[in-house]
Amino acid sequence: MRRLVLLASTLSLLLLPGIQAAYANAGSGTFSWEAGAGIVCGVEETACPDIARASNGDTIAVRAQGDLNTTTGAASGGGTFEHRNSTGTLLASGTLTANRLLAFSFYGCGEVGLPSNFCGGRAALAVHLVAHLAGSTATVEADGILQVDCLIGHPPGGANEGIRLNVEDLINFNKSVGGDTLFIKTS
Repeated sequence: MRRLVLLASTLSLLLLPGIQAAYANAGSGTFSWEAGAGIVCGVEETACPDIARASNGDTIAVRAQGDLNTTTGAASGGGTFEHRNSTGTLLASGTLTANRLLAFSFYGCGEVGLPSNFCGGRAALAVHLVAHLAGSTATVEADGILQVDCLIGHPPGGANEGIRLNVEDLINFNKSVGGDTLFIKTS
């Protein structure tokens, strides 16, 4: 009996570093990301688009998806957006394109009832926006940071599902108010 306990203890000590390494590496690799677009739209009626609000009451609705690589910092993809004021009047609409991954925090994959490659996390993506101003032929281009946050796995306290978008030197949509997101592990 003592030998069995000693053998089990030794094996657990030998396997523990491997298990820890496997978990640490689970958040590295490539993922597809969805923000108010793709398969998340079939989950519930309010899943798409993702909406965030600025302190002045303006909102931005985003439908975007793409790919990211946590090892190289590469990101691609994009989608569309609509910027509305606090009364709902359309101010601008256009496209956003992901240029690179700035940061990624991994929350975990495969909660009960979900495919094992459906994952949660927070990605900060450098994006370029091209906006067409409503009622005008004017076009405005700007850079920003799109934050995509999916709560599958073990997110930190205070995390909210959805997006945030800080358009450099223009406006910060820093409160997620609706929509769903998803990371799908591809390798």
